[in-house]
Amino acid sequence: MRSPSPAIDRFRALVERDPSLQEQLYRPDDPKLFIALVVEAARNRNLGLDAAEVEAAIQAKRRVSANERGTRLPPRGWLPVRAGWRDRELIVDWAYLGSRRLLEPFFEESVLLCLTRPFTRLFEYSTPIDALAGWLNQHPGLPPTGFIFHMSRCGSTLVSQMLAAIPRNVVLSEASPIDAVVQAKRNRPDLGDAQHAAWLRWMIGALGQTRSGEERHVFVKLDSWHALALPLFRRAFPTVPWIFLYRDPLEILVSQLRQRGMHMVPGLIGWDALGFEASQSGEAPEIHCAQVLVRICDSVLRDYTPDRALLVNYQELPAALWSAVMPHFGVPCSADDRAAMAEAARYDAKSPEQPFSVDTDAKRNAATDQIRSAAQQLHGLHARLDALRPHR
Repeated sequence: MRSPSPAIDRFRALVERDPSLQEQLYRPDDPKLFIALVVEAARNRNLGLDAAEVEAAIQAKRRVSANERGTRLPPRGWLPVRAGWRDRELIVDWAYLGSRRLLEPFFEESVLLCLTRPFTRLFEYSTPIDALAGWLNQHPGLPPTGFIFHMSRCGSTLVSQMLAAIPRNVVLSEASPIDAVVQAKRNRPDLGDAQHAAWLRWMIGALGQTRSGEERHVFVKLDSWHALALPLFRRAFPTVPWIFLYRDPLEILVSQLRQRGMHMVPGLIGWDALGFEASQSGEAPEIHCAQVLVRICDSVLRDYTPDRALLVNYQELPAALWSAVMPHFGVPCSADDRAAMAEAARYDAKSPEQPFSVDTDAKRNAATDQIRSAAQQLHGLHARLDALRPHR
C-alpha cells in the first residue's frame, strides 16, 4: 500500500473551506465511488491526485500532533463523537455529519453510521476540550431546551424518539462525549467545579449545532447514572428545566437482570467520580442493581424542585409528552407535532422497525423471589416520587 502523498493535505485544506464539497463527498458509502469523486474534485481544482494516493490516505490512520490539536479546529458541520484521556488531557475527536439529523435511538448508532463512511476516514480532527470554547465563538450552538434524566428501562428512549420525530428538534441521546465530561473527575480529581461546569456547557454547545437551519430546540437525554451528577448540571445550566422518568422498580429490575446496562455491572462506572463510594462487587446481582436504583432516586429527590423538575411515571407515556413534558419545557406543541410524536410511539423505541408491544405484565410475571425481595427497598422511594408528581 502506498503512503499518503503531500497532495492529500492540500486537498484536505481545500475541502475544509468548501461546505458544499464536504456535503458532496460525505454522501457515498462505497469507497470506490468516494475515491472517484475525490480524484475528480481534485482534478477540477488543479490538484493531481490518483486513486492509489487517495486509497492510501483512507487506509492510513492520520496522526494528529499535539501542537496541531490546539490550532486545527473543525469547520461547521463537524460534531464531537468521542472524548478520551491522553495523559491528563481530555481530547475530543470530531466527525462530519453535515446536514444529517440524529434520528437513531442512540447517539452511538448515529456515530457508527457516520464513521463507516470513507469521508470520515480521510478527514479527522482532534482537539483538547479547552479548544471548544474558541470553536463555539465561531459556531455557537443552540442552548439546551431540556434535560431528560431517568431510572433506566422506563421510557426515556421512547421520549427521545418522539421528540426526534419533530424536525425542529435536535435530540442528543446518551452521547458518550457528554459522559466523558460528566465523569472527568475520575481522571482529574483536581478539576474545579467551575471548570467542570464550563466543560459541560462547551460539550453540549458543540453537540447542539444547527445543521439544516430548521432546528430550534435541543433536548439532551442523559445516561441513567447522570442523575447522580445533577449538581453539576444545575451549576452548568441553572435555568434549564429537566424531567425524571421512573417506573415500578420491579419491572426495571427484571429488565436489567435479563441484560444489564453498564451502570449495573460493578466497576464499569466511576461512582467515586460522581460522589459515591464504589459498589461491592460480591453482592448478589439483584441487590446490586436495586442499590444502584436507590442511589439514582435519592439523588433526584435531593435535587428536585418543582419549578425546574418534572417527575413522569412510565405509565403516563406516551400522552404525557404533549400534555405535560412539552409545556414543562416551554415548547409549543401543534396538532401536527402531536401526530408526529404519536406515530413515533407506535414503534419500539430501541428497534424502530418493530411495532411497540406492552410488556408490563410479562415483566411482573417474570420476577423471581430474589427480584421481588430486592425491589422492596425501592418501594418507599417510588412512593415519594409518585407523591411529588403533579396530579394529572
